[in-house]
Amino acid sequence: MDIYRYVVVGGGLAGGRACDGIRKVDSDGRVALVTAEQHLPYQRPPLSKGYLAGRAGLDQVFLKDSAFYGEQAIDVLTGVVAQHVEPLACTVTLSDGRVLGYERLLLATGGSARRLPIPGSELTNVFTLRTIDDSDGIRRVAVPGKRAVVLGGSFIGAEVAASLSQLGVKVTVVFPEGRLLERIVPGMLSSHLEAMYAERDVCIISGNRPGRIEGAASVERVILEDGQRLDADLVVMGVGIQLNTELAREAGLEMTEQGAVIVDEYLRTQDPSIYAAGDIAAWPDPTFDRRLRVEHWDVARAQGLRAGRNMAGEEKPYKTLPYFFSDLFDLSFEAWGDLTNWDRIVERGSIDDGSFALYYFERGRTVGVLAAGRPSSERKPMMALVKARLEYEEIGRDVANEASDLASLVE
Repeated sequence: MDIYRYVVVGGGLAGGRACDGIRKVDSDGRVALVTAEQHLPYQRPPLSKGYLAGRAGLDQVFLKDSAFYGEQAIDVLTGVVAQHVEPLACTVTLSDGRVLGYERLLLATGGSARRLPIPGSELTNVFTLRTIDDSDGIRRVAVPGKRAVVLGGSFIGAEVAASLSQLGVKVTVVFPEGRLLERIVPGMLSSHLEAMYAERDVCIISGNRPGRIEGAASVERVILEDGQRLDADLVVMGVGIQLNTELAREAGLEMTEQGAVIVDEYLRTQDPSIYAAGDIAAWPDPTFDRRLRVEHWDVARAQGLRAGRNMAGEEKPYKTLPYFFSDLFDLSFEAWGDLTNWDRIVERGSIDDGSFALYYFERGRTVGVLAAGRPSSERKPMMALVKARLEYEEIGRDVANEASDLASLVE
């Protein structure tokens, strides 16, 4: 049995950043990172954006080059699955039969892309998008003149559709919601986005679902539930992820009703030797005074680093405000806070002019901001306003007025 001070399970952003965090505090303890993929730790946002569109190479996908792990004495075990955790013995059993002992264990297992359970979903050129190999497979088929059907109207679907369109592919996007990004953005922004896609010859079909996918061996068409027939050379399913929490569940760790791993403010599970970070972790958020679980890049990035440092003995609470970004054609925007529940939105600037900030309120209190093209001087005040959870009655009129100084509202 190989004995390590730290074992990290997961080769995504959270796992990779955890190794970096460990080494910032402990330069000597043995570290092993276990990943089922054949790749070094990497981040996923470029897979639907720059990498898929051909604007970025793998050097912008991988977190570090191979030399880093050698220099830092981090053993990266690729192409092997962590199959069992034994908390009492502090061991991890791998699919190749090896057993790793640990003093501290991080579960950063993320999620697996969902595949719709409809006839034809296993045909050739029907893809999900979660890994480098997925993105490479899509790129091989997505040549100019091909026809793609993207299933899903959330960020992954919207980003994939934009990237494929930029590759010269004829794209149709299908989703059951009434409008694009319905769960995150207000109707006025959805309308603006749908017009932007239409200008680029991307067809949007809302309020509909695929009934089946047809083809002799490779996909040839998608049949929607209302009978529409969409010719297709490739299909991409962007319909969410299934959390990879089997290890945590079998280890007896405490879980939420939704199947996430419960951690404390230090990202520890109820077992003080086991931590969790990234998509699978539900943590007590101090800004919103409730437990959150977020599937965004920055949460995995920040939690991975914090978990690694805490595993190595630093012991500081995780307090980072949730953040994400997206690139849709020429529109790039950022968002802070929790945009999942809101009942009022105040617009600063103009969506039509491409410079706007949408302030989200729930029950009269600020819960988030989504912004694009705003002055850099507004960035820190935006974050501060969300963290302060100020009342609409206090700031509603001022944030809508571009002449008002946001920094003074925070003060």
